[in-house]
Amino acid sequence: MHPLLRKAIEERFGRLNRLQQDAFKEISSGKSVLIIAPTGSGKTEAAVLPVFNEILKNGLRPISALYIAPLKALNRDLLDRLEWWGRKLGISVEVRHGDTSAHRKAKQTKKPPQMLIITPETLGVILTVKPLRKYLSNVKFVIVDEISELVDNKRGAQLLLNLERLAEIAEFKRIGMTATVGNEEEVKEWLKADVIVKPPWKKGYRFHVLYPTPDKGDEELARKLNLSPEIAARLRLLWEIVEKHGKALVFTNTRQFAEILAHRLKTWGKPVEVHHGSLSKEARIAAERALKEGKIKALICTSSMELGIDIGDVDVVIQYMSPRQVNRLVQRAGRAKHRIGEVSEAYVITSNVEDYLQSLVIAKHALEGRFEAVEPIGGLDVLAHFIVGLLTEHKRLPRERPYEIARRAYVYRELGWEDYLDVLKVLEDSKLLGHDEETGLLYLRRGAFQYYYENLSTIPDEVSWRVFEVGSGHIIGRLDESFVMDLEEGLDFVMNGRSWIVLGIDDESRLIKVRESKSLESAIPSWEGELIPVPFEVALAVGRLKRELAFDFEKAKGLLEGVDFREEELKRAVEEIREGPFSTDRDIVVESTPEALVIHADFGNRTNEALGRFVHSFLILRYGRVFSVRAQAHAVVFKTPFQLNPEEVKRYLYGEPESLESIVARALRDSHAYRWRMLNVAKRFGAVRRDAKIRRVERLFEGTVIERETLNELYHDKVDVSKGKLVLEMLKAGLLRVKTALRREPSTLARLNMTVGGEFLLGGVLERDEILELFRNRLLDHEVVLVCTNCGWHSKTKVSRLKSIKDRECPRCGSRMLAVAHPIDVEEFLPVLDKVRHGEPLQGDEERVYRKLLKAADLVDSYGFEAVLALASYGTGPDTAARLLGQYKGDALLVALMEREREFIRTRRFWAEDRDRIEEQPGENNA
Repeated sequence: MHPLLRKAIEERFGRLNRLQQDAFKEISSGKSVLIIAPTGSGKTEAAVLPVFNEILKNGLRPISALYIAPLKALNRDLLDRLEWWGRKLGISVEVRHGDTSAHRKAKQTKKPPQMLIITPETLGVILTVKPLRKYLSNVKFVIVDEISELVDNKRGAQLLLNLERLAEIAEFKRIGMTATVGNEEEVKEWLKADVIVKPPWKKGYRFHVLYPTPDKGDEELARKLNLSPEIAARLRLLWEIVEKHGKALVFTNTRQFAEILAHRLKTWGKPVEVHHGSLSKEARIAAERALKEGKIKALICTSSMELGIDIGDVDVVIQYMSPRQVNRLVQRAGRAKHRIGEVSEAYVITSNVEDYLQSLVIAKHALEGRFEAVEPIGGLDVLAHFIVGLLTEHKRLPRERPYEIARRAYVYRELGWEDYLDVLKVLEDSKLLGHDEETGLLYLRRGAFQYYYENLSTIPDEVSWRVFEVGSGHIIGRLDESFVMDLEEGLDFVMNGRSWIVLGIDDESRLIKVRESKSLESAIPSWEGELIPVPFEVALAVGRLKRELAFDFEKAKGLLEGVDFREEELKRAVEEIREGPFSTDRDIVVESTPEALVIHADFGNRTNEALGRFVHSFLILRYGRVFSVRAQAHAVVFKTPFQLNPEEVKRYLYGEPESLESIVARALRDSHAYRWRMLNVAKRFGAVRRDAKIRRVERLFEGTVIERETLNELYHDKVDVSKGKLVLEMLKAGLLRVKTALRREPSTLARLNMTVGGEFLLGGVLERDEILELFRNRLLDHEVVLVCTNCGWHSKTKVSRLKSIKDRECPRCGSRMLAVAHPIDVEEFLPVLDKVRHGEPLQGDEERVYRKLLKAADLVDSYGFEAVLALASYGTGPDTAARLLGQYKGDALLVALMEREREFIRTRRFWAEDRDRIEEQPGENNA
């Protein structure tokens, strides 16, 4: 070991741990190495210190090493640590990605560092930068961090191909780092490592799985926060754990969950912040710092905090609802007490019986080390981009050369020549590539460079909009374009754990101006944040647990040995299961009710998606498109207009296993998910422009390699046809059986899966009640103008002060004809009233302005405070208010007003085109 490095190690942490020693030995001997270890094991130093040692010992020239990190957010902490080592050792370390300034990039091109930290996409860029290529030929080491984040997606496939491009100009060793995975050997082959290095110690975990019920104190908290007692019980338990242990990370499965949970805890007055990938870098850093410095007690977060961001010591991890995968639970739990020898403590707070049983199984699998495999994926669209990239570097190549290079990558090792030719044909048809028949050489055509640089990322384009807070003058985050399309001025949404009201939308600069609104009713963000799919193996194990619990409770408890749970909660779960028919690892149950048909099946999301589409196809053939279908981890739910015969559906499940894939493929081709995927695959192939919007894209590429690739992507990510086929084969062989139940009312488990509450934080009915109450509170806090339509006296006031409006008279003239209106409407009305009082004739719009407020006054006189609420709501003028007040009262009126707001926001942009045709225009309603 070089003396400088030895000295720096002594200063930093005394000596290397065993994992670091083993990695140092293997890397120094010239091997490519995969390091597999839990959080807090010192993986980063295990990978980089031997590299630094080689740079010092052999005087390696820049760029000596590339450090590839999948997340830009990770680079921030990495840079701090790696720069420390660099300063101590006299080795230059720099970062380069999409946000790096042009000045910094130019400087790196002239004088590159010895170690460059990049993202996978940046590698595709620097390979084509001519001045950098001579320095890239010096690369002796490539370190890939968080490999598990890359193996099972197309970013990983693209990285492997780009590493093969790098291997054409440099000889280097590969060093990979990952948390524990279920298929270590395959990941080793994926990286092309010679050896796996793991720590000799076993990481200790303590898992507590809880299924709380409300007590009397929870009812009081429920009233205070406008929640159900069940949600209040979960919040109370969560905060008791935080108070008991100290600094906490609270993980949720989606950004939406994180936002709602943080909002509720803040409303309760608890010191928390929220942290996820859609927040601005500044907001994330501020939240991390607040936890590190003890200003808050808990950080509510998503997978953005699973990776190695430095937030100091964490005492406990709380998972809110099932983690859904073993790998997720272990990765998240590992953030607490992550030092070697410490036992990481994690609590899972569950919301329903399936959530509870799933969490128990996952915790047990984690203790046994039964991790999920990460499934590698290739992609012919990624291959197309690689071919163009290779030709960007080499200008002309023999037709077979890209094929030979690609097959060196693990996920393309079985690439067929016919598939390769199909990809070349798409590129030729798109005029990106040419083939010289005489010389046999491939060459680029006009447009190839634009295609290459537009498709550096395999992640589909979702244009994001910046959110600008006018009070502070700061950008506070970003919103996806699909959500922004539904936003209008005056609408509330949640971001950063707070609610914001939209003040303006600037289309040109894609900027949304907001201020804080302290209102939640319409304030639920619409981020994609999809739930993590529950794997087949976990769902099947839940089925086994249900079977054992129902027939031998004591034996079932033995299946959960090592997991901390409360016996009374497990007994309650058994009672809930037994209330109706339930599936197991040996039984599928088809339960039919007048509203829905539920196939109870413990096979996980992706397999149930295949089975659901299979059955749905038969139902469409017989009855037409009258059903909607939703696949979940333990059930497939069909919303039905009439009660189906469960025996009929049972017959479909005994269909031919060989037919499943073709039937599912046909069903997928008719879905929105398929069209969206196909458009993105076609863009990655270069078959359509990046900004293209094609309505019937599925017809355009029918029967092509683009269609084939779209289906492959869906099969990998969403629909497991191979496991679906396995289920049908097991049914045929008698290893599984189907039971049927015809019921007037759905069972507990069926109702759970029929409502949104089966998968989301807020139950269907509770969500409506909660939002209704918050909507009412927002109206009460709204400012309006009370105006006398007789004399013109007017006063600005809050709606809440007008509860006794029926008893009020004008303080100036004593008239009871008082109207409630928006300030703009009052400004228009007063000069018109003046003309009326002076006997002058009204012209044009003046008649409409006058009658509008007279009608508002008449409504207030007739309906009292309910009329005030109606006129104060967004998008409701006197004509609409009169219609709604005549039909609804109490809560029903509030629901109607909420629906009216939504309708107004959706259609407002069209109304402005014809001001005379409609009554409630943007400037004329009480927004």
